[in-house]
Amino acid sequence: MSRTVITGLLLTAALQIAIGCAHSRVGAIQTPRPVGRTMVAPPSPTPPPTMRPDEVTLPMRVVRGNGGTLVYVPMKVNGHGPYEFVLDTGSSNSSVDRSLVRRLGLPRTGQQHPVQGVTGSGMVPVVRVHHWTLGGLPMHSTSLSVVDLGIGVAGLLGSDELCRFGNVILDFRHNRLVIQRR
Repeated sequence: MSRTVITGLLLTAALQIAIGCAHSRVGAIQTPRPVGRTMVAPPSPTPPPTMRPDEVTLPMRVVRGNGGTLVYVPMKVNGHGPYEFVLDTGSSNSSVDRSLVRRLGLPRTGQQHPVQGVTGSGMVPVVRVHHWTLGGLPMHSTSLSVVDLGIGVAGLLGSDELCRFGNVILDFRHNRLVIQRR
């Protein structure tokens, strides 16, 4: 066969494939469509639920305001809860609010941890927890610093615990936290 005939056959096959794909919705790129004077973007595809045995997906509550964003995650402490802890990657020590310590009767260890924040630094008491979990995942530490966090915040989940997981994904679009264990 001549080079011209082969090229023609290849172009014909490519055109037929392209025409067939143009009618398919799988993998098609959707572009915004005009509605009156407004452009409406196609809906974002919803990701499938996780099915991996090494992955845990949890709801997270995102609060934006006062120039910042807080991410709340559900934690259980000694089998009680869930309580809303703030996910705080900037904190090297996870901590629990003084009001939750009183409510659960968490015993003090007699130790104190140093803490440092934007407003200052100091030493705070430490309490012992038997177990605390994030979506059924056990946390490593059994000692938590006691701090006054304010109304509605039961504790801080800091980088001391988060770094023990393989990947921690904050999915702000779907308000979920995905933890991929090592």
